[in-house]
Amino acid sequence: MNRLFEAEVFVRVVEDGSLTAAARRLGMTTSYVSKLVTRLEERLGARLAIRTTRKLTLTDTGRSYYERCTEAIRGLEEAERMATEEQQAPRGTLRLTVPNAFGSLFAMGVLAEFKARFPELTLELVFLDRQVDLIGEGFDVALRIGELGDPRLIARRLASTDRIVMASPSYLERAGTPREPEDLAGHECLLYAHHAAPGRWKVQGPRGVVEVDVAGHLVANHGSMLVEAARQGLGIIFVPVLLAAAELHAGRLRRVLPPWHWPMGVFAVYPPTPRVPAKTRVLVDFLVERMRVPPWAGLTA
Repeated sequence: MNRLFEAEVFVRVVEDGSLTAAARRLGMTTSYVSKLVTRLEERLGARLAIRTTRKLTLTDTGRSYYERCTEAIRGLEEAERMATEEQQAPRGTLRLTVPNAFGSLFAMGVLAEFKARFPELTLELVFLDRQVDLIGEGFDVALRIGELGDPRLIARRLASTDRIVMASPSYLERAGTPREPEDLAGHECLLYAHHAAPGRWKVQGPRGVVEVDVAGHLVANHGSMLVEAARQGLGIIFVPVLLAAAELHAGRLRRVLPPWHWPMGVFAVYPPTPRVPAKTRVLVDFLVERMRVPPWAGLTA
């Protein structure tokens, strides 16, 4: 006899309070249910309950066994529910927040593919560079580059990139080219408003990690605007290379301090829940699959 089946019958007997009630719910005879419980006790070598056809009283061993079996059966039921859900197309509305520049440059193409695969799902996209409160503001998923924010969130790495220092040829001709990270303190630096410390740039290179205090007369909350400002010769930027891939490739921006950079990850983050909703799971799994070779691959040479 299958051990799980014996355990499930025992749990039903305990929950229904008697052999007769359990037999009725299970569609079995009372004598057969009694036989299964007896066989279970013989196999375990322990008395689990004092029972009659109308009443059942658990022993201490029986109570402990019942509690453990209940946990196991609930786990099996949960696994079966999840397996069933995976065969069903997710429905409803999924709220996703995406950084502005990253969204317009790369994410929309990937999300369009996702939407075509799951047409019954409504995708509500909110483009924001600030880190939203996913739980408080009612978002299902956020795409983030670098800093993850709330440590309670679950994060899946999608890809890697680097934050690098860049400037236009015209700016470098006019102001000179920094040779070491410390030289940035004497240059016009274009700052990203949503950094935790916009005026402090941290780079990693031949001398390890170096932090430099920088300043400038332009601060923006949009990565693409900083790239455009740098292209116009207004100063030096320190942004994820993926945001400036086209400008670098075309020569409109040049990398400054080539040995120095700051490694970053691109992540999908979502709130912790006892069971990840199907709509969240399929989106994150799709992004992981689709970004194994990220859209900006080959553009940042």
